[in-house]
Amino acid sequence: MASLIQPRRVPASHGARWIVSGMHAVLHSPIGWFSTQIAWFAFLMLCSMLPMAGPVAFSLSLPAFFAGMMIGCRTIEEGRSLRINHLFSGLKIQPKRLFQLGMVNIAGETLLTLILVLWGGQQVIALENLSMDGAANLEQLQAAIFSLTPLFVTLALIQIALLMMGWFAPALLVFTPLSTAEALTLSSRGCLINLPAFLLYTLIMGSLLFAVTLVAFALPLISGLLTLVIVAIIIASVYASYQDVFGATASSVSAP
Repeated sequence: MASLIQPRRVPASHGARWIVSGMHAVLHSPIGWFSTQIAWFAFLMLCSMLPMAGPVAFSLSLPAFFAGMMIGCRTIEEGRSLRINHLFSGLKIQPKRLFQLGMVNIAGETLLTLILVLWGGQQVIALENLSMDGAANLEQLQAAIFSLTPLFVTLALIQIALLMMGWFAPALLVFTPLSTAEALTLSSRGCLINLPAFLLYTLIMGSLLFAVTLVAFALPLISGLLTLVIVAIIIASVYASYQDVFGATASSVSAP
């Protein structure tokens, strides 16, 4: 089945187009985006109240909720409005495969934590102590940072790999009959062959996030609203990138 669905290479300029498409999707149904994100945030707060099970439940359910938002984005594309029930719609279509994707998230987070603790645990603590010491020797700080550079690079590379595997995977799982492993593989391939577009996307989105951060410091009363808007644009732009990279081939294959 994976051979029938293949990512296509798009121009680098499409990285900006994804963001613009995301903005249009948010403007098309602002109340739907607001209510959906409030419901998602409420679930996040509930998970934060459960010391052990909460974070696991959130990581496990994250792909399912994200897949539901992809379904909501398709609804917007068809000219209808986003609704709260879209957030949970992924649980009705592919719950088993989406929870498998959530288990991959948990495995990735566990791997990152183990590497951080086993490789650089003592060094990270030493760096924190040096950074908090106002009289710390600058050369000691530089030496500590230099010694931890391989660790930070390794963690960053693993995090990028996990991000690429998960970028398109939720949409692929709800819109196509792919298995979890096939979705992860094709998501990574779709990101790799479109690195120029993703670099432009990251640059523009990073600039937007920086601008929003500055505005939030100046006008803290609207910081929460700005955060909701940016998160909505990011989610909608993920769907736009999926349609751009996989839409042509995936649309010819019926979802389960």
